[in-house]
Amino acid sequence: MLMRKLLFCCLVLFATPAMAQFNNEWIDFNKTYYKFKVGRDSLYRIPAATLQSAGLGSVPAEHFQLWRNGEEVRIYTTVSTGAFGPNDYIEFWGRMNDGEKDTELFKDPDSHLNKKVSLHTDTAVYFLTVNPAGNNLRYVDAVNGNPASMTPDAYFMRTVERNYRTRMNRGRATVVSEYVYSSAYDIGEGWTSNEASPCCDVVMEFSGLNVFTQGPANSVSLRVTAAGNAPNIDRDLRIRIFGNEVYRQPMTLFNYQKVNLTNLPLSLLLSVNQAPIYVNGTSAVATDRIVVGSISLTYPARYVFNNQKFFEFDVLPNPNGNFLSIVSFNYGAVAPVLYDRTEGKRYVADISTPGQVKFVLPPSTVSRSMVLVNYEANSAMPVAALQQKNFTDFSNPSLHGNYLIVSHPALYDDGNGTNYVEQYRQYRSSIAGGSYNAKMYNIEELTDQFAYGIKQHPAAVRSFAAYARQQFGSAPQYLFIIGRGMNYVEHRNNEQRPLTKQINLVPTFGWPASDNLLTAAHGTVTPLIRIGRLAAVNGTEVKGYLDKVVEYEQVQQQPTNSIASSGWMKNVLHVAGGKDSAENALFVQYMNGYANIIRDTSFGASVETFSKTSTGVIQQENNQRIREILQNGVGFIGYFGHSSANTFEFNLSEPEQYNNAGKYPFFNVSGCSAGDFYVYDPLRLSGNKTISEKYVLAPNRGSIGFLADTHFGIPPFLNFYNIALYNAITRSLYGKTIGEQIQHTVNSLGGANPNVEFLYRIHLEEITLHGDPAIRVNHFDKPDYVIEDQLVKLSPGIITVADNSFELSVKMQNIGKAVNDTIRVVIQRLLDDGTTTVLYDRRIRGIHYADSILLDVPINPVTDKGRNRITITLDQDDAVDELFENNNTLTKEFYIFEDELRPVFPYQYAIVNQQNITYYASTANPLSDVRQYTMELDTTALFNSPYKKTYNNSGGGGIVEFNPTDINFVDGKVYYWRVSMVPTGTQDVIWNSASFVYLQNSTEGYNQSHYFQHVNSQFDDINLGTDRVFRFDRLQRSLTIRTGLFPYFNYDRINVNLDFNQLELYGCIYNNIQIYVFDSTTLTPWRNQTVSPGFGRFGSNAVCPNSATPNDPTRIFFEFPYNNPVYRKNAMDFLDLIPDGYYVAITNLGNRNTNNSFIQQWMDDTLTLGSGNSLYHKLKSIGFTEIDSFYRNLPFLYFYQKGIASYAPTQVMGPRDSSHIDVSFPLFSTSTNGTITSPLLGPATAWQQLQWGGTSYDPDITKDTTAIEVWGVRSDGLTERLSTVYQSRDTSISFIDAQTYPYLRLRMLNSDKTYGTPYQLDYWRVRGDFVPEGAVAPNLYFQMSDTVEQGAPIEFGLAFKNISSANFDSLLKVKLTITDRNNQVHVLPVPQRKALVSGDTLKVIYTIESANFPGLNTLFIEFNPDDHQPEQSHYNNVLYKTFFVKEDRVNPLLDITFDGVHILNRDIVAAKPGILIKLKDENRYMELKDTALLKVFVRFPDESSPRRYYFNDTMRFIPANISTGDNTASIEFNPYFPVDGEYELIVSGRDVVGNEAGTIEYRVLFNVINKPMISNLLNYPNPFTTSTAFVFTVTGSEVPQNIRIQILTVTGKIVREITKEELGPIHIGRNITSFKWDGTDMYGQRLANGVYLYRVLTNLNGRRLDKYRAAGDNTDKYFNKGYGKMYLMR
Repeated sequence: MLMRKLLFCCLVLFATPAMAQFNNEWIDFNKTYYKFKVGRDSLYRIPAATLQSAGLGSVPAEHFQLWRNGEEVRIYTTVSTGAFGPNDYIEFWGRMNDGEKDTELFKDPDSHLNKKVSLHTDTAVYFLTVNPAGNNLRYVDAVNGNPASMTPDAYFMRTVERNYRTRMNRGRATVVSEYVYSSAYDIGEGWTSNEASPCCDVVMEFSGLNVFTQGPANSVSLRVTAAGNAPNIDRDLRIRIFGNEVYRQPMTLFNYQKVNLTNLPLSLLLSVNQAPIYVNGTSAVATDRIVVGSISLTYPARYVFNNQKFFEFDVLPNPNGNFLSIVSFNYGAVAPVLYDRTEGKRYVADISTPGQVKFVLPPSTVSRSMVLVNYEANSAMPVAALQQKNFTDFSNPSLHGNYLIVSHPALYDDGNGTNYVEQYRQYRSSIAGGSYNAKMYNIEELTDQFAYGIKQHPAAVRSFAAYARQQFGSAPQYLFIIGRGMNYVEHRNNEQRPLTKQINLVPTFGWPASDNLLTAAHGTVTPLIRIGRLAAVNGTEVKGYLDKVVEYEQVQQQPTNSIASSGWMKNVLHVAGGKDSAENALFVQYMNGYANIIRDTSFGASVETFSKTSTGVIQQENNQRIREILQNGVGFIGYFGHSSANTFEFNLSEPEQYNNAGKYPFFNVSGCSAGDFYVYDPLRLSGNKTISEKYVLAPNRGSIGFLADTHFGIPPFLNFYNIALYNAITRSLYGKTIGEQIQHTVNSLGGANPNVEFLYRIHLEEITLHGDPAIRVNHFDKPDYVIEDQLVKLSPGIITVADNSFELSVKMQNIGKAVNDTIRVVIQRLLDDGTTTVLYDRRIRGIHYADSILLDVPINPVTDKGRNRITITLDQDDAVDELFENNNTLTKEFYIFEDELRPVFPYQYAIVNQQNITYYASTANPLSDVRQYTMELDTTALFNSPYKKTYNNSGGGGIVEFNPTDINFVDGKVYYWRVSMVPTGTQDVIWNSASFVYLQNSTEGYNQSHYFQHVNSQFDDINLGTDRVFRFDRLQRSLTIRTGLFPYFNYDRINVNLDFNQLELYGCIYNNIQIYVFDSTTLTPWRNQTVSPGFGRFGSNAVCPNSATPNDPTRIFFEFPYNNPVYRKNAMDFLDLIPDGYYVAITNLGNRNTNNSFIQQWMDDTLTLGSGNSLYHKLKSIGFTEIDSFYRNLPFLYFYQKGIASYAPTQVMGPRDSSHIDVSFPLFSTSTNGTITSPLLGPATAWQQLQWGGTSYDPDITKDTTAIEVWGVRSDGLTERLSTVYQSRDTSISFIDAQTYPYLRLRMLNSDKTYGTPYQLDYWRVRGDFVPEGAVAPNLYFQMSDTVEQGAPIEFGLAFKNISSANFDSLLKVKLTITDRNNQVHVLPVPQRKALVSGDTLKVIYTIESANFPGLNTLFIEFNPDDHQPEQSHYNNVLYKTFFVKEDRVNPLLDITFDGVHILNRDIVAAKPGILIKLKDENRYMELKDTALLKVFVRFPDESSPRRYYFNDTMRFIPANISTGDNTASIEFNPYFPVDGEYELIVSGRDVVGNEAGTIEYRVLFNVINKPMISNLLNYPNPFTTSTAFVFTVTGSEVPQNIRIQILTVTGKIVREITKEELGPIHIGRNITSFKWDGTDMYGQRLANGVYLYRVLTNLNGRRLDKYRAAGDNTDKYFNKGYGKMYLMR
């Protein structure tokens, strides 16, 4: 069941039909018009002087033409043709504006009850023009005939009427705990009588009727329009004349009737001059109500005109003419004039008979409308001025646009001459603004042209919009109204107020207001042109909104790739504000449904929902969180709850408290009347605004748009609307304009259906857009996956090898469009040694807003210590097209510390050229405790030679120095040194080592020349044995031989392959033995070629070319035809000459169709070669026993290693002629090529020389081929080959730029194809200049507190020392960051420091403001960040330190006094009070010095919204001064309250970190009475024994200058007079004197017990104060003639 409980919300819908006309059809755009106003029905004259002033003095009289409301008006000119003389004029009967033009606004035009009274204004606008074409409507002078032979007409049919304008009735309603109304002009709407209940009729008593009692018997007509005004179905409409019921018919609910009773008996008119008409509804429901729109009575009347000066009447048709003899018409002394409005004739009356006005009219067959006018000099109303008007012809294509701005000239100047409405048009025409064809239209022009000049008539916009839709060359897309408006009820009720025209600039449609209906087709709701409004009242407000739109759309058009700048656009805030828990639960349920839509669609939102709570503390926390959200940026706000035009049920009513410049949300409010700024508010011009106006018009804050209801709303229907709207925004019309989305929403809910259900319709009408309809709710064209530093968190904050693992938390965001395509996420870890491991590699569902990965990463204490880099890559394969691809990867660097010591200087592989050097090492954890350290030096990396030396040291973390004095280096000798911390307990010793070579008098550089140095190189196809000899690697190979007989197998199936390379295929002739020979070391095959006709090498058959390599004359097989004894013998010899150790393969290439030579024929060769000497016997002798089966055509294969008995041969004989043989042989070969690649050598600041040397083990050293490649390595690890050195052993490399390539790698190319023994590298070295090396040195200087109170400064200091022989060449950069408890990294600015020379130290000292870092934080300092200057090591440049800031959670205190006194609720205060507001905070560090910490509001009497006060002469801020020991800020507030009544002071305060002063804001009610008065003065206690004080109340704005209390005896003797100075401080309001009278006289003598009298004497500016008497004050009974009594009882 739908919940039809009134919330405070509304919705908007759209419509489609077309309008038949546009109200401007009467205009000739080639003419100039002159307009003037008519405010009441009367005779009007336009004098010649007025025409002359307008430049019309010479226009012929016959050319003038007059228009009213689109219809030509008949005029009379004193000269019929030619120019006017000075005394001539134009005369016409002028009529005030009526409601005829309102009828077209009604949903059902017939339901308009009162067409004679305008809903919008009584003033009609007339347009005078010049029409030389003629046929202009004129009154023509006619002859008043001779009545001699005629009988005067006895009567005429007179109509008297009452068109009620007592009440502006709201019309049809539906009751949902309240009456709810449609914006459409509906049944019963408009001017009516007061409501009539069944008890009491609407009575209209017509008088002065002058009934002609002898008239026709049934000649009376009665017309009544009425409507029900309550939801009652038991009702009849009853009408009575006098007491006679003439009509009774059912009229239920809010239905209407237009009753037209004709042919009623004349006898019903019981009186000649009076006729009471009674109208009511009959119902048993006492509270039933109806209203009456109009009552008119037509009856036969005598020609008696009741002494009127103007009289309108109709003359009955008469074929013989009419003789009118009129009495009781006030014509003075001048003959009146009769205007025949039907036939256009003008008659001058015959007044020859005193008291009678006579006219003789010609015959007529129709009734004629007449007006008789007094023609005395002052009877006609003069038109004093004409305003020239040239209508704009909107059919001109240059005036057509697709973005229409309707505004008012009052906004065209901001006070400094700038027209921001025009600038808005220019912006919308620009590329940045959408490249619209934007045009600006003046509402005053539209009013004149499309609404006949009727001010504030909605047809001005409505008809223009219809015209634009149907007449413009391209259909308009948007209509943006710039200018505030008022609904017609508010306008009509305040029409005469001077401020109305300043705050009602562009009309809206109906009541409640609906801008949507301005562009909807008649009877429907869908706006056919998407519409919005800016409720500005001055140009400055237009500028403020334009600036926001430009900024808002610039952000959308130029998206950035960071969360900080774009992430906020997908944040959504939902707020539910119910009155109770049940409502809150329902509204939150609604909001959760919307959240699911906006999260899981293209919007991909992050939604945070709040609901109202009765708990003050929670509510305050919610308010604080909402403030944070808005200031950080939110793209969309949805509110569902109770509201009014000025307040929400939730504390969101003051956008100025949210500093969200540049991050403007779109605000969707489902709450009653939140969008209703269409009211008369005289304070609007002085800054008072509704909620909607506050948000949209606030410069540099607030919202970009505000969608809300102008009337009541019903929760289920608001929910329907929101579901459709959210789906439009996030699905079907994602990325489209809000105007399109609203239009679609309305349509989807039936807005184009004229019969849409009433409760749907009112929401669709009344949810209106405050803002530009071309705005687009934040959206994106593509997704944009982003990973940023603050999204990646490592736990614990400082990681050591003592931890078994660390937790890696990765949050990924999509700051673009949400799509469902999966993406691949890869997380890699790079260790300090260059090793990379993949921690995560999976495809995940496309991220809508955010997703996360949590990994537990194990720690290997041996390999993982030092610098680690985690690299996260989103969309690894670039499978998804994104806005940006450069924010998909993040590398986060961190360190895994070990309780270890690392050698730093001399550098690894360094060339040392001095004796007695200092050895430097750094602890992995610079903040480790004091430890013992050990260093060892030896000539072997095994540290086991007799030379080994050991040294010790102790100290804290940081730099550790060793200074041995007993070492004499040997020239050319390599030394190894290692360092460790002396373990505690049973821990193992952890050694870290390095090596260097001593070269006397050498330059600096890097060297490898010892076995243990060479083993750190990289070897490819070569190795270094423990015997310290380089050898080529043995390679496992695979030799595959395939064969078979033709025709079963051909080229594709007969081949020889080594690994994956085909060495040979097929053959040259059939029926032969093919022999292959392979070198056992390299597996290189012997090659064959033709050496003489018919023969190849070794007596084989001549070779044929290989089609695959036609230019190569060689083949690798040796073919011996086995059907030829010569070749058989040659084959035997070939097998004999193959050296031992070689691999041999024997196969046959046969043709089963042609071969007839088998082993029997081969054996016959013994006849010539001797016994046992044939090819058959040879094959048998080498082990090919299966050859015995070759007595028929079969394929075969035999493979063996000659002379190697340990190698088992392979023999295969195919079982049939169609068999295929395919055998792979696993073999080994020795590589003849290999490379040796050095470790990274460097870094250096300059490169100089490359030197290298070695020896060869070959008998012929020329067979060794070597070359040295020099590879440059950039800082980012990218490598490039820079040079190859072939012969030189000492060559310059100074051409290498060390800035580009700070590191080098050497690569030796080693080849020996003859002996397979590589060249033996002895040494290689590169000479260059060392880079500097610095290290943090907390053991030299460090300071920092572990824990502080929030706000307390943290003094941080750290030393950094250059421990190398090289200087830093430029200013040293320092990076200092703090990662807060939210994993947000804050960079603290540290200026560059001095360039450190060798051995020098610098100190970084920095004061950290802890106010911004509550909780646990991690400080990180890095010297020389990003390798700004090349350095040998970097791990010792960083330091991590956690610190804790005790969060300030103590609320500050507010103390408020009025004139030095703490008041109670509803106390009286001065009209000009001195209000002192103090905000005190216990925090000793965070000074209260920001004016934003305090906000002051005052709600004035009869105002719903409080006024905000800002700091100026009235309110002065005094900041706290902590140096005094008191952290108290003050406000001296000196307002003036000129209006008597109850005020409310509202103060909110917070401390620097945002703690509020109390769970709710401070509020106190107080009363102001400007008149200076004093109440009865009472003493307390009374009776008293020792002393008594005095209690009294003073009103006004200042205390009396003189106040005295006289104490008298009962005989009247003054015994004591107490002066003002004695009484102590007196203030306006309730006073209890600090002075206490002790019962002594003026001399200090004690008075006797008894009764004493007293009175108070006052004086203010020479006058005595009147008595003040509060409500309920009955103290007068204690006073007699101003004297009170007190009792002294000691």
